[in-house]
Amino acid sequence: MRRSAPGAKSRLSLLVGGVLLSIPATLPAHAQTGGERSTLSVELTTDDRERGISWSDGDVSLRGTAAIPLGGQGFSVTGSVATLNDSPRHGGAAVGIDLGATYAQYLGPVRVDGGVTGHFFPGSDRALSYLELGGGAGFALGPVQVDGFARYAPKQSAIGGDNLYIGAEGRMGIPVTPFTVIAGIGRSSGNVDNRLRAARLRPGGNYMDWRLGVEHVTGPLVIGLDYVDTDISDRAIVASPYADGRNADSRLLARVGLNF
Repeated sequence: MRRSAPGAKSRLSLLVGGVLLSIPATLPAHAQTGGERSTLSVELTTDDRERGISWSDGDVSLRGTAAIPLGGQGFSVTGSVATLNDSPRHGGAAVGIDLGATYAQYLGPVRVDGGVTGHFFPGSDRALSYLELGGGAGFALGPVQVDGFARYAPKQSAIGGDNLYIGAEGRMGIPVTPFTVIAGIGRSSGNVDNRLRAARLRPGGNYMDWRLGVEHVTGPLVIGLDYVDTDISDRAIVASPYADGRNADSRLLARVGLNF
């Protein structure tokens, strides 16, 4: 597996962080005013886990995310950049870039949304970028927030077929404290055209993942601790250069972030 020199990784993390912190200065003026506002977050985590499996080769990852509303009609564009540490899951890509567009509206107390996201992996050893469609609904009741969602990636050679992810998440703020507890569960499934490529998103075939966590929020500062796990069996993991099976088991994660 191709690895970068430690100094190169440090310089890359600093570069990504600098670019992300400069985003607010480049946002359109109309996106920074009104009821809907642009948002920016930067997070450092001990492992970038997506749907229970590591996207950062099991190592520390820096991620930044920006969202910009368009015209105040429910449309927004989003973008994020994360360090992936030459993850074999994404062909040795040093960074991953997500670009998306979303439409959201409230139907009474229920928020519904739909959108499209492109996942890009510059520097990967093959063409591994892919497109994903999504939709969801959620509502809040007092300190409790509940969301359900589905993400579907149509058949693409980059992922060896198609992929469907269905999940749910609940959050509950503990009254008169800065703590929030989080629980989530999801299932990944899909059809396989190429077993080696399909192992990127499903290392051992269809599987379940779950998450339990707690956050401490003080102003813009968020500190979190999460336990993530899957039901992926070591014996079921496909012998693929993209499976990264050693980073598909349980993990306790720590993270710290800033929201603007």
